[in-house]
Amino acid sequence: MSTILKSLDEQQKAAASCVSGPVVILAGAGTGKTRTITHRLAHAVAHGVVDPRHTLTVTFTTRAAGEIRTRLSELGVTGASVRTFHSAALRQLRYFYPQVFSGTMPTLITSKSTHVANAAKLCHGPSNTDAIRDIASEIEWAKVNIISPESYRQLAHDTGRTIGHELSGDEVARIYDTYLKVLDEAKCIDFEDVLLMNTALLESYPDLAATVHQQYRYFTVDEFQDVSPVQFEMLRLWVGNRDDVCVVGDPAQTIYSFTGATSQYLTQFEAHFPRTQKFELTHSYRSTPEIIAVANKVLKHDSVDALKLNATKKSGDSVVTSKYADDDAEAMQVANHIRSLLNQGIKPGDIAVLFRSNFQSEPFEQHLTSARIPYTVRGASRFFERPEVKNAILHLRASTNVANERTLGEFVRDILAGTGWTVKTPEAGSAARETWQSLMTIAELADEYGDLHPNSILAEFITYLDHRTEHEFEPAENAVTLASVHSAKGLEWDCVFVVGLSDGLLPISHAQTPALIAEERRLFFVAISRAKHFLHLSWAAAHRNSTAGHRSQSMFLAELNRD
Repeated sequence: MSTILKSLDEQQKAAASCVSGPVVILAGAGTGKTRTITHRLAHAVAHGVVDPRHTLTVTFTTRAAGEIRTRLSELGVTGASVRTFHSAALRQLRYFYPQVFSGTMPTLITSKSTHVANAAKLCHGPSNTDAIRDIASEIEWAKVNIISPESYRQLAHDTGRTIGHELSGDEVARIYDTYLKVLDEAKCIDFEDVLLMNTALLESYPDLAATVHQQYRYFTVDEFQDVSPVQFEMLRLWVGNRDDVCVVGDPAQTIYSFTGATSQYLTQFEAHFPRTQKFELTHSYRSTPEIIAVANKVLKHDSVDALKLNATKKSGDSVVTSKYADDDAEAMQVANHIRSLLNQGIKPGDIAVLFRSNFQSEPFEQHLTSARIPYTVRGASRFFERPEVKNAILHLRASTNVANERTLGEFVRDILAGTGWTVKTPEAGSAARETWQSLMTIAELADEYGDLHPNSILAEFITYLDHRTEHEFEPAENAVTLASVHSAKGLEWDCVFVVGLSDGLLPISHAQTPALIAEERRLFFVAISRAKHFLHLSWAAAHRNSTAGHRSQSMFLAELNRD
């Protein structure tokens, strides 16, 4: 046995020892998947199975690619290619394009917004920012699923698919088709086009595919539960007639279906590569037995054949579940808990507060600031930096001289209506819902400020918001992390607070089908499995001031209680 494999456990060693043919590794959270695939590649290189220059390891993030490069270097492997799907495809496309077409390659755009807005305008469609963002997301989804505008039209008709904003499937398909023409006329491509074009070239020109086959003969794909149809098709063309491909992933962490990701390629890998050898990693090195027990209970209700994790750490603190009167009380008590942890010597950077949606960060930003606890918001701007919030405050500032005899909260709502806010929550469109929630938070802040300061005027409320803005922008390197669960995937902390665990927040209100509920449950599992030693689950029975409506605990918490 290679000395490279001596540090691995028996499960990891079995997977890493299998260095040829198709391999699928089902790796639970915290079971050492990155360690396994890097040692597997190093073992194959050390035994002359493959030249590292002929290997390609594919990830979904530049952070993951960097981590794998570092680990391979520590294992003495040099010359191996480690790239994201998009980076690998773009590199190939830039090389192949001049061999097939005359002229330079189209310009790669970094954002669709302007071009989608132009397409929507040409189709007499919506022009507001949220609608454009949601249409852009829908176009991305269609492209990675290799769905043309015409096919999208039929699919929307057959399934009733909608993105809100009073847009029909026909209208979205028309904007999608126009968007493609707008890009073509501008001689531009988007990130999805990089995958589609590279796939088309490899499929249409065997000599180009042969070039790839000569260069890369040994493939490893990380987070395989997140691949989309176009990514899998490109991988299939990379591999060609060979089958030296190893994929690793966890069906229980499939939380990106809205982007086109599907775990079916992982769970049905043998259907595409008949000689597949399958391995499972179930020994969790991240979390205590108490946290693993909760994670396993969540997975028991998942629709996929989830792995049952086994804890390897010593017993630790019990998982705590708390109910609070309202969001403000929840945020204040979480901040108090964090202060207690800091007093015990825990570093701020080892603590995270996780929530379902970014709009939920605001009260935690406020109370961490009040407690003088440094924090950072991952995957999103801080609340007062968000475009819709800045725009709303500009509208408020412009209305300070308007006569008003209503309550502060009512007056602020009237002004926010001019920015697109409505009394009713948007039924569809994720961008629209996020914006609405941010604006609703400002309205609730006005209610709160008005209750604390009767007879206050709008200018005083704006001064209060300015004060909040000024004092919540202080950067900090060693800071508590505030993050949505989606942006926390792949990370871990010693202490994790999972907040907002009420129905309507997690699972989110628009998750109405069994498939969507199942994905929300997996999101809950991902949140839980970020914690190493301390896990606190909490929910609030109402919005601010305990008066804005009653909530019930998340169905997922109820499942844990029944178990």
